[in-house]
Amino acid sequence: MANRLRIQLILKKLLTGCLVTLFCGFAGASAATDADNPNHYELLFSIDLTKATSKAEASITLRQTNQLLREARFKAPRDTYSDFSGDGEIERKGKYLHWRPPAKGGTLSYKVLITHERNKGGYDAAVTDDWAIFRGDDIFPPASIMQRTNVSASSKLQVKRKKNWSIETPYPEQTDGLFRINNPRRIFDRPTGWMITGRLGIRRDFINNIETSVAAPLNSGAERIAMLALLRWTLPILATELPEMPEKLSIVSAGEPMWRGGLSASNSLFVNADIRLISEDATSTLLHETMHVVAPVTTKRMHDWIDEGIAEYLTLDLLRRSGSISLERFSATLNRFKARGKHVDDMATAYASGNITARAVYIFFELDQELQSQSDGETDILDLVSVLMTSKTPVDLNELRKTCRDLTGAKSIAALSDKNVPGFKIR
Repeated sequence: MANRLRIQLILKKLLTGCLVTLFCGFAGASAATDADNPNHYELLFSIDLTKATSKAEASITLRQTNQLLREARFKAPRDTYSDFSGDGEIERKGKYLHWRPPAKGGTLSYKVLITHERNKGGYDAAVTDDWAIFRGDDIFPPASIMQRTNVSASSKLQVKRKKNWSIETPYPEQTDGLFRINNPRRIFDRPTGWMITGRLGIRRDFINNIETSVAAPLNSGAERIAMLALLRWTLPILATELPEMPEKLSIVSAGEPMWRGGLSASNSLFVNADIRLISEDATSTLLHETMHVVAPVTTKRMHDWIDEGIAEYLTLDLLRRSGSISLERFSATLNRFKARGKHVDDMATAYASGNITARAVYIFFELDQELQSQSDGETDILDLVSVLMTSKTPVDLNELRKTCRDLTGAKSIAALSDKNVPGFKIR
């Protein structure tokens, strides 16, 4: 059943890709589109880090004919984005910025605050004299656009930096020094994901055809080769089970003053250089964030426990499957998760705390065992994750239950009972 399911998922993915292409037509970004096409426009996203200050100058340049892109509305809060200027009509309305570019295109310029401190201390974006770490999502604000139908678009990224600074992004670099952005699922194809530039040490490898890189400032203490090694003996297990893996995985790392934790983004992640690859309790921040990248599960509001629980359980299970930890240590760690989450009486939360995630990990362990038992070993947690990854809508508890029933043919799933997953029955 598991093999048949994987074949169905692969076929579904291929067909979905064809349908997306047909549906989007030329509405999405496509790097292969002829720039001379009168129904094609180009976007250049640029940020200037040559001054190495916490606030940088950024711009979005549009090249078009026949007024293809008519208006872009950016979500640009004033405390982060300021000093907008440029060609065409520019209008501020609360936290939104409306840009109506000229018919032949133009440039929208602004300043963006890069350095950002998290509530618990430490920075999740920072600029120093020697390096800068940030997410493209935060530099170039999200936008809703008005454009003509049946048009195509292509996007590139430019990062201006000091002469001796290297750079690493989730995107391929072209011969002109620009980075090609290509996400067919986006209409306004802006740069996203973790990026780092500065005096860096970068190590690269191919892991099951995934171009993997680890970049960190020189003398930061980042264990670049060890990170690649951990991924080399765990990612191949997923590559044979999941319906799709990213073509590129960029890992950004640094120590102080960066936040002591890990954060995932599009085809990339950040992990603090001072965190051990595998902790004393047999968990791994690096693998946890990698799971969010390679096995993403989008959940509905108040269901963060599903996403976090899956990522942490997959991390622990991969360490066991790869032989990185023994079965005895795997069991001992599960028991610690069980004890920590024992008194959680409400799983419904927008952001899962440590105790809620701990309970979720044990729930998914029990669910994994139940899936295997009810299918005579033909279905396990990775089959479930494969289906959830391809879901067209965010997942909630009801969808999780339904998917498990579809996989096993069971009428009920004990691991996902109201008693085992408290807090949802009355909602």
